[in-house]
Amino acid sequence: MSTEKALEAARVDGGTVAGSSTEGWGLAAGCLAGATVLGLTLQLTNGALYGPLQEEALHGLTRTLLVTLCAIAASRLGRWTLRVEAVLAVLLGGALLLQLNELAAEHPGRYMQLQGPWPYAPLYLGLAAEALIAGALIAGSETLRRWGVPALLLAHLYLGNWMLHASPAPFIDVFVFQTQGAEALLHRINPYSITFPNIYGSTAVYGEGLVENGRLLFGFPYPPLSLYLSTLGQVLRGDPRYGHLMAITLAAGFMAYARGGRLGAGAAALLLLTPRGLFVLEQSWTEPFLILFLAATVFCACRAPRALPYAFGLLVAVKQYTVFMLPLLPLLTPLRGRALWGLLWRAGATALGVSLPLMLPNLPAFVRSVVTLQFHQPFRPDALSYLAWWVSQGHEQPPVWIAFAAVAVALAVVLWRAPRTPAGFAGAVALVYGVFFAFNKQAFANYYYFVLGALCLAVAAHAPLEPASPRR
Repeated sequence: MSTEKALEAARVDGGTVAGSSTEGWGLAAGCLAGATVLGLTLQLTNGALYGPLQEEALHGLTRTLLVTLCAIAASRLGRWTLRVEAVLAVLLGGALLLQLNELAAEHPGRYMQLQGPWPYAPLYLGLAAEALIAGALIAGSETLRRWGVPALLLAHLYLGNWMLHASPAPFIDVFVFQTQGAEALLHRINPYSITFPNIYGSTAVYGEGLVENGRLLFGFPYPPLSLYLSTLGQVLRGDPRYGHLMAITLAAGFMAYARGGRLGAGAAALLLLTPRGLFVLEQSWTEPFLILFLAATVFCACRAPRALPYAFGLLVAVKQYTVFMLPLLPLLTPLRGRALWGLLWRAGATALGVSLPLMLPNLPAFVRSVVTLQFHQPFRPDALSYLAWWVSQGHEQPPVWIAFAAVAVALAVVLWRAPRTPAGFAGAVALVYGVFFAFNKQAFANYYYFVLGALCLAVAAHAPLEPASPRR
């Protein structure tokens, strides 16, 4: 039996690709709590460890990891019922209110350039629209959700467009990387062979030997798929961040439709209204692309199993550290043996297909910019991580291998306890990467934004699908 037929058979038979029979309500409840706590934590210090709130931010990170661990451990707790779904919907509504309160209390950007008597009126108008739509999605009928989800996505596009107009040129190197990388690609110049200006004037944020005469001695630092999407934004609106805005909006759509129901739509709203979401968009960080393909992968596992290998291949290709998702693949699909290898080789061919056109013209430059650069990145004492806190207490810098050892433990836990379902896969991704970042030498708001997206996706993918039609 081919890989596609095996996946389709599992879905029709009510296997773990489509069903949630092995899941209780513990996974959804824990991931909902984790996403809420993490979103409020990132609001404290923009996902960094500095200032008088550093202890509180670290405590918030610890609570997030513990809640997520409990969600995995208690994933089979209780039986899923309509009453449980109603209770979780109420909790989801409360989480959205907490997030809206934070958004209204502190403006989302850092480099906004606003004029006029009511400069923040579009922000509050967009937030009010998203809040009203989100409430209707959680409390309303399925018929209302058919219209409400597209309305929510359009409202977020409006809000994101305002953010990009309000902050047209953020002072951050990743914005320079993506803008100049896209321009190089459009002019048929290899983006991995160029160099960038050191806009900070300091070498503290770059590794030793990576700065010379005011230039950064590496090319575009992300995989080709990320560059394609940034370039799309550059072509359409003259700003690579429009690619990010489209990505996170599409990701929310995949979340809402992966299983359907009030929890799917509510989890999408939770992602879009997380307090630092617009800040991540303003700063031009690439994690929206990662969340997009993670959401697409889970959506395909739930709704379109034949497309799963290709969605997973794009997910692996979009960021350097997605390699940790490979051991988690048995949680996502019931395929085993030759059928699983069939999925893997299709995913690998997809990842290579989107990457090779920019890798091969100058392979050494690609390896230097995308791979070895990561090993030269310096320890950041302002990172939101336990290692940064340890150093702030006067101790020596811990070795880098601690993060990989922590990942190995997290992988063992989730492979032991997480359910073999798309929701279990998303929850496992959240825990593994949350642990990895928490024990890493660099970890900021964008890193944890991805973890938050995975937690929201675990909630969305948990909502039950309508029963599959029996085979004839």
